[in-house]
Amino acid sequence: MTSIAVIGAGIIGLASCRALKAKGLDVTLVDRQASGEGTSYGNAGLIAGYANSPLASWQTLKQLPGQVFSNTPSISIDPRYTLSMAGFSVRFMRAATASRFQRHYRDLNVLLEHAVEAQHGLLDSLDEPSLWSDSGCLQVIRNDTRLAARLSEMAGSKQAEGIRCEALGAAEVQALEPELNDAGLLGGLYFPASRFLRDPRAVCQRLWTQLAEQGVQRINDHVECLRPRQGGGWLLEHGNGTHGKETTHFDAVVLCAGLANNHLLKSLGIALPVVSERGYHLALSTPLALVRPVGWLAHHFYATPMANGVRLAGTTEFCAPKQAPDTRRWHHLKNWGQELFGRSLSPSSQWLGVRHSSPDGLPVVGQVPGMPGLCLAYGHGHLGVTLSALTGELVAASVAGEALPEFAAALAPSRFLRGVGKKDIIKR
Repeated sequence: MTSIAVIGAGIIGLASCRALKAKGLDVTLVDRQASGEGTSYGNAGLIAGYANSPLASWQTLKQLPGQVFSNTPSISIDPRYTLSMAGFSVRFMRAATASRFQRHYRDLNVLLEHAVEAQHGLLDSLDEPSLWSDSGCLQVIRNDTRLAARLSEMAGSKQAEGIRCEALGAAEVQALEPELNDAGLLGGLYFPASRFLRDPRAVCQRLWTQLAEQGVQRINDHVECLRPRQGGGWLLEHGNGTHGKETTHFDAVVLCAGLANNHLLKSLGIALPVVSERGYHLALSTPLALVRPVGWLAHHFYATPMANGVRLAGTTEFCAPKQAPDTRRWHHLKNWGQELFGRSLSPSSQWLGVRHSSPDGLPVVGQVPGMPGLCLAYGHGHLGVTLSALTGELVAASVAGEALPEFAAALAPSRFLRGVGKKDIIKR
């Protein structure tokens, strides 16, 4: 039986283990963190089938100057991180051109069409319906009459892509979510078929429990180094320094460790333009009778009713992953939340996590050219939860040597490796 190591115990790694195990493969999960920690814990919990527009667009580029000079930016770039983002930035600007944006837009729409169904299937298989809700999602517009005037047009665009979406006036939004502040509320978009997680970490923990029952093994260690094994397969050097380092052999390896993948790939001579895009959240102790996630489009954040209270989550911060938190972002989230709900809010905890984002808005999923048995699954940006089940299915098909669907070609690592030179790919 083929032995597979899946590195990374977040939702992407767990979904990959699930799909690989379903094909009868011998699967070992490797991570020193508990399942569902990191970004898989702290996100907004959205199954965002409606988020079908890549970040790399002319619209984003137009907004950047205003964000840079804003006192309350929802998108920011740390100047100290610009050198690390050089390759990403060039490709981001290319991806924002009209022709490439349209291509990536089409690719993302096809991807999401398949992903939502796959994700619902994964969640349903957990047999724990209390962990999610099918009550839909709202995106609201406040104090922006020009954007409010385009609500019908925006809803029509979503409908044309097969997404269930309704344009609502202020009174209709208020009827759905009476907790919202009616002052300045102009309307919103309603996605009635949208599902969201009420406890993202518990979803991951439940999934791991099932995997362990199915015989998936686990190594609770940090992977220090990855190298090809003479004669085939891969060697993982792992250890936390307490009990020394160990080396374990696997026939194939799937890298699902988020931004940590870059460190492992660097030792193999590969550099991909996947960068750190940090997000923040505040958990509230203030009770709010919120039924569904509510996003405020102007500030790129959501208020999601989680099992332990409402979570304010979002913003985009391109910054070194280990840089000290920008505490102003938690302050901004609180202020935006207080304006959204029209009342004082009390946070119970705060969190910072590192997303891993690609320049074209599509994840990096598939085999690394010239490296048999090495598969990547990262770069999901804001769509990690949404795309996780489908990513797992693509990973499993790739490792098993099966034919991949046509849309998988847009996700292949090779799209970022063309023309970089032979030195960047190790061949055995």
